[in-house]
Amino acid sequence: MPTIKYHYNPKTFQYERARLSVRDVLWYISGLLFTGLILCGGMVAVHDSLVETETERALRLENKLLQKHKPILEQQLAAIDLTLLGLKEEDKLLYAKLFNSNPPEFSSPPSTISKEQALLADASSFRTLLDVLRSESERLTEKSTMSNASFGNQIRITKDQLDVIGSIPSIQPIANVQLDLLVSGFGERINPFHKGRYHHPGVDFAAPRGTAVTVTASGRVIAVNRTTLQAGYGNFIDVDHGNGFVTRYAHLEEINVRRWQNIVKGMVIGTVGSSGGSVAPHLHYEVIRDGDPVDPAHYLMEGLTSEQHSVLLKLSIKQNQSMD
Repeated sequence: MPTIKYHYNPKTFQYERARLSVRDVLWYISGLLFTGLILCGGMVAVHDSLVETETERALRLENKLLQKHKPILEQQLAAIDLTLLGLKEEDKLLYAKLFNSNPPEFSSPPSTISKEQALLADASSFRTLLDVLRSESERLTEKSTMSNASFGNQIRITKDQLDVIGSIPSIQPIANVQLDLLVSGFGERINPFHKGRYHHPGVDFAAPRGTAVTVTASGRVIAVNRTTLQAGYGNFIDVDHGNGFVTRYAHLEEINVRRWQNIVKGMVIGTVGSSGGSVAPHLHYEVIRDGDPVDPAHYLMEGLTSEQHSVLLKLSIKQNQSMD
C-alpha cells in the first residue's frame, strides 16, 4: 500500500489529501499482478512436486518400461542383422557349392523402420514404431507360412536333378573329424621346391602314410597312373562323376581300383603316400568342373554342420606353402 500524501492548499488554507496519479495506479496494479503471478507459480510448482495424478503415474511407469525395452529392441535388431548377414553368406556358399556361381541379386524393399528411428524415438513415436514393427512381423510371418506351404506342395525334384545332386563330390576324401588335416587350400600358394608363388589347383590333406582315401561321390574311374618318377602327381586316380564333375586323388601310396571301374561314394580307392613331387605324405585332392579346377573346399559339406564347414573354409584360405 503506497504512503498517503498531503499537500497545502493556499486557497482553503488547509492540508488536503493528494490525488493518485495514473502512474501511481498503474505501478500499484503491476505490483499486485507480479506478486500474484509469483504466488501462483510457487503454488503450481509445489503442487507438481508433491501431488501426482493417475495420468502422470501411468505415463511415468510407461516411460520406465520404454527405457527398459529400448536396449532389448536394440539387441533384437542387432541379432536380426547378424542373422540376415549369416543367411546371405550361407546362400552364397550354397550357390558356390551346387552351381559354382553367385546367387541372383534381388532388390530388397526399403526397410519400414530403421534402427536409428527405433533407438532415438520418444515415447509416443516409439509406440508407433512398435505397432509398425509388429504389423510388419505378422505380415512377414504370414508370407513365410504361405511360401513354405507353396514350396511344399509344388516343388518336386526330378530324376535328372537327383542325378546332378548325386554327382556332386560332397564328402571329405579322408577321415578328418577334427578338420585340421586340411593344411593347404586352393589358389595362389608358395611352391615347396622353388619357393615361388604358383596356382595350387586343389587342396592338401596331411595324413600318415597308409591312411585310407575314399571317393567323394559315385562315378567311374577314368584314369589310373602308377609311376616312380619323383615329380608331378605321382600315383593318382581320376574319377568321372557325370554332369561335368571329375575328382583327382594324387600322391597315393596304394591304388585299389582299376580303370573304367564303377565305384560308389565312400568306397576306399587307395591310401595316402608321398609319390611324385611331394615333400611329405599327404593327399592332393582336386575337383574339376567342366574341365576347369574349382575350389574343392566349397563342396566338402556333407556330414558337417555350417560351423564346421566355416572352419574348413577358413583353413583352406590361409596363405601358406603347399605340399606338392
